[in-house]
Amino acid sequence: MSAATAAAPHQHSEIGRLSFPRVLRSEWIKLRSLRSTFWTLISVVVLVVGFAALLSLAIPSATTLATESGPRGATLDLNNIVATAATFGLRFAQLVVAVLGVLAISGEFSTGMIRSSFAAVPHRFPVLAAKAIMLFVVSFVIGLVSLAASWSIAIGVMSSKGYERELFEASTLWSILGGAVYLGLIAVFALGLGTIIKASAGGIAAVVGVLFLLPILVQVAVGLLPKVTWLADWSHYLISNNGDGLAGLANGSLEPWQNILTVVIWTAVSFIVGAILLQRRDA
Repeated sequence: MSAATAAAPHQHSEIGRLSFPRVLRSEWIKLRSLRSTFWTLISVVVLVVGFAALLSLAIPSATTLATESGPRGATLDLNNIVATAATFGLRFAQLVVAVLGVLAISGEFSTGMIRSSFAAVPHRFPVLAAKAIMLFVVSFVIGLVSLAASWSIAIGVMSSKGYERELFEASTLWSILGGAVYLGLIAVFALGLGTIIKASAGGIAAVVGVLFLLPILVQVAVGLLPKVTWLADWSHYLISNNGDGLAGLANGSLEPWQNILTVVIWTAVSFIVGAILLQRRDA
């Protein structure tokens, strides 16, 4: 009995010394050890940079455009064309990052590994918070690198085609930074959904529904119900539409600060609901 009694305080003190930085380090090790993490990051780079190169190459040269279009070519919004080419791949990359966010938590639920994490961190929330921080940082960094490369490629290709106007503006930096922030927030948003649903298939289906299916359904509803004006206004606040705004593309009447606030609210709601359910449900 004395040996068991002596072991208990030692075990308790070990758990008590499991500080948040150690939890954070543990989640970083788990995230980077997943094979899916590597392929996810590679996919983001390929999608963002690849689409930027393809769309930029598909744009006619300035000489061809001037010959075919005449003065109309002078009225083209070249900066918007470059922005579209540089950020188009972000619409697909967001899904890849979202899947990683779901799997970061649902994978542990399916294997039972989550019980070990909660045994080491009984309060549970630090585990979820550490996952969120790691996912945001990794997704933000890979988004920053990918978008910087895609903008460089788009501007370089357009310049080589004879477009001499200044294509790099101060807003370009915001587009790169905003797109990277959006990818980071999408990863955390998906983590929240994965925590709520727990199952990988269900979490991924929910992410696809919110990011792709919901905007289509709202657009169809707006077309069928033109008199319901609030529906068209509400569509501006969909998370994916605000992702376009953060990346430098037009998004109705919303300002950049409204874009980021809207995405933050979507992310916060998903994460908070997931955190509450994580505390109340069995692992």
